[in-house]
Amino acid sequence: MENPKKESADRKSCSQEEGKRQKAEKPLGAVLPFAEVQIEGRFEGKGVLPPFRGATLRGGFGYHLKQTVCHRKQSTCQDCIVRTSCAYSCIFEGIPPQDRQMMRLYPYVPQPFTLLVKSQDPAQIEPGNLFSFGMRLFGRAIELFPYIAYSFIEMGKEGLGKDRIPFQITRIVQPSFGAEIYHEKEACLHKVQTEYPQNLLPACKRIRVDFVTPVRLRINGREPSTLRFEDLIRAIVRRFSILTYFYGTPTENLSVDYSAAAAVTSVCSQTKPIEFRRFSGRQKRPVEMSGLIGSAIYEGNLEPFLPWLSIARIIGVGKAASFGFGRIQITPLQEDKHDAERTD
Repeated sequence: MENPKKESADRKSCSQEEGKRQKAEKPLGAVLPFAEVQIEGRFEGKGVLPPFRGATLRGGFGYHLKQTVCHRKQSTCQDCIVRTSCAYSCIFEGIPPQDRQMMRLYPYVPQPFTLLVKSQDPAQIEPGNLFSFGMRLFGRAIELFPYIAYSFIEMGKEGLGKDRIPFQITRIVQPSFGAEIYHEKEACLHKVQTEYPQNLLPACKRIRVDFVTPVRLRINGREPSTLRFEDLIRAIVRRFSILTYFYGTPTENLSVDYSAAAAVTSVCSQTKPIEFRRFSGRQKRPVEMSGLIGSAIYEGNLEPFLPWLSIARIIGVGKAASFGFGRIQITPLQEDKHDAERTD
């Protein structure tokens, strides 16, 4: 016979563990499920690619995703009766739900994925060259990952870039779990596991923010040459609110003290604008894109904002994250000698 006291203790322990898990998964009161995958491949031809491959990968991915799932390839998603359930429109087109209360003046909403690319990759490609890039998927895009994987595999057959460089996807892994999802020698695709953003930054009074890929923001109608901490936090909160509204579980209690964010100072800013041109399939014309790259050091009472900075490492900052823009890294810094003397 079961011991009632032991059973009660077990339930209490399970409840405590569940509470800890939920607290870790919902540090800001909202839930945003995501999954990060790393895609590895091998080029099988030669040619030239842009050093920043985000737009090239995204364009090829969108084309092959539509070829994979769309039954009306020459029509727009807005004219399609299955647009709200189609994998292509959900992942790539950003078709908003009809009853939305957010971004009601925008025809499209941000896509539920970000590309994780380098700011500079080799431009000259030779057969046998290896490559890799990552993707983060949000919400429903996680369960639709088989369509994503298949689209990249098919893209390799037709080739990448204007030179149509063929490639082979050799494997796909999920770094957080050390799990191999796909291998070229196996006709099998394993399930992607879901993750949740967590605050993993230690307490500190100074951080360095590296803008790994261009961060696209408009502040008071202009693109800034430097980024104040307050503007950075506002951009993070806005993007997180949008993603949780459309792809997660939102909350109305995202309380942020922007006056405290304004009190955090920029100790050093080494940012610069960068521009490049891509061809827009939707607009049928070349489009100029720009953003800030470099780094900035911020100092002050950072504790209330550490969860937001942790979130930013997952979701990115600013516009065009699906192109690979807005990728940042956060490095906590030690107090310098003068700071330590002032606190004694």
